[in-house]
Amino acid sequence: MNTADISVSGMIFAFAAVAVSLIILTNLKIKLRKEVILTFVRMTVQLLLVGLYLQVLFDINSPFLNVAYIFIMIIAADYTILRSSGFTMKLFIYTLPAYMISITAVLVYYMIAVFSPDNVLDARYIIPIAGMLLGNSMTRTVVTLERFYTSIQREYDTYLSYLFMGATYKEAVIPFFRNAYKAGLAPSLANYAAIGLVSLPGMMTGQILGGSNPMVAVKYQIAIILAIFAATEISTMLALIFSLKKGILPTGFLNRSIFRKARVSIKS
Repeated sequence: MNTADISVSGMIFAFAAVAVSLIILTNLKIKLRKEVILTFVRMTVQLLLVGLYLQVLFDINSPFLNVAYIFIMIIAADYTILRSSGFTMKLFIYTLPAYMISITAVLVYYMIAVFSPDNVLDARYIIPIAGMLLGNSMTRTVVTLERFYTSIQREYDTYLSYLFMGATYKEAVIPFFRNAYKAGLAPSLANYAAIGLVSLPGMMTGQILGGSNPMVAVKYQIAIILAIFAATEISTMLALIFSLKKGILPTGFLNRSIFRKARVSIKS
């Protein structure tokens, strides 16, 4: 069974649904119509380019190109998500190794031990799975990093009191570390708990639409969710640990330069 293609007219009708948001924005006099239109135009262009590139990549199916593409994805995603966060790019060289290690380790483990295709570097498997691991782990990691450093910034007097009482900076950050990690984990667990009850995951839905047996699709989805969870936990922990080298000065004080200027409000 092949997935039914979407006609040009079908795609036009799909984009027409955006008009609902434009009408609401117009009635509420919210000046975001241009941003909405540009966002979906950009999304469409990016996906079309990715589709063309992936088609070529899948046809060639070179292990070297597949691995190279994954590493390029990690670098580009880390750069993009840091630019959109409250941090400067000074954390880039500290968060990048966290993603490289976590995505590579989890991807290799699941490709060999769980999915076990004939070719573990097959583009049809490794690239989509790497993309799902990357997208989910990066979002959670940056949210946790922001929570960690902004909580130190907000409770800076408390943090300093730990230092003045003789704690090393590694000991002083533990309460903030623990709270940030817990705050980042809770929404993920809530989302996972709701899967299957209030929503059907994208990968499973895509496989079913593509003609896969529903139970096979379910097993793949369960494996992917567990892989995402593992990659996210590893990348979050490593990013927090690695970032301390830049986020905390040798004196123990918070390094203000990691924040964008609009975010800096630490008392001297």
